[in-house]
Amino acid sequence: MKENRTGEDGQPPPRSSRIFNMEDYWYFATREGADVGPYDSRDAAHDGLKDFVHFLKLASQNTLRNFLSTLAMSGSGKLTI
Repeated sequence: MKENRTGEDGQPPPRSSRIFNMEDYWYFATREGADVGPYDSRDAAHDGLKDFVHFLKLASQNTLRNFLSTLAMSGSGKLTI
């Protein structure tokens, strides 16, 4: 059974994996619409996703605004590590 996240009430919505494989490399998708990678393994992509979420939690509002603006202007939706 799925559990609710903080702030969610009622039945949890469907969730999908953000980690995917493409052309022998692994990536993760952000809520902002970017695919981040490539990583050599699923575990490495998972670690990258955890690091990304950690960054988002710790970054100042100004840093987040600049980051998201840069991401939107890139147009490609791809972040290469």
